[in-house]
Amino acid sequence: MAPHISSITEAGIAGVNKKEFYRSVRTGDLVFCCGRAGISRAIEDVTSSIFSHVLMAWLPCDSDQWLTIESTVERGVHIGLLSSYVDDYEGDLFLARRPNLTAADLRKARDAGLQLLGDAYDWKQEVSMVGHKLLSRIPVEIPKNEYFCSGLQYIMSLATPFPLQRPGPNYPTPEDVWRDPTVVPVCALKET
Repeated sequence: MAPHISSITEAGIAGVNKKEFYRSVRTGDLVFCCGRAGISRAIEDVTSSIFSHVLMAWLPCDSDQWLTIESTVERGVHIGLLSSYVDDYEGDLFLARRPNLTAADLRKARDAGLQLLGDAYDWKQEVSMVGHKLLSRIPVEIPKNEYFCSGLQYIMSLATPFPLQRPGPNYPTPEDVWRDPTVVPVCALKET
């Protein structure tokens, strides 16, 4: 389990350059993003975490292009390019792994994510989580077929023998995924 951290410096995780990051990543690894954009900062503030996004990296067997399975506000659940983060992201990246999962387990998680392609981004649950944090009487809404980034990773993990922990009725936040007992930090790529 990775401990709560408030900065890349405090983390004590090996810092790497882009080339080393690409050499370190494995199919099924999780990439945690610490963004500088306004929406990233808002998510980080609400969750009291440096993480605003999490995605799964994977390398198709017939390709040399690393891909992602993720959910974003703009595109919902989709396949993206890992290079969009490693090469162009405004912020820091943390690479983490779930070493107790086999290659077959990771394929099952990936395939579960691929089955959800095109599902909407769950902005309603995110907004209701903020409201609930401000006033506990406001219920948290969990719509069907809509997933924010860490909610998607949780749903994908249900296809494995070691699902990510779910804190209460909410899907986990990126911080919750980071702190899951099955998640182990690998390295960090600091924005240059």
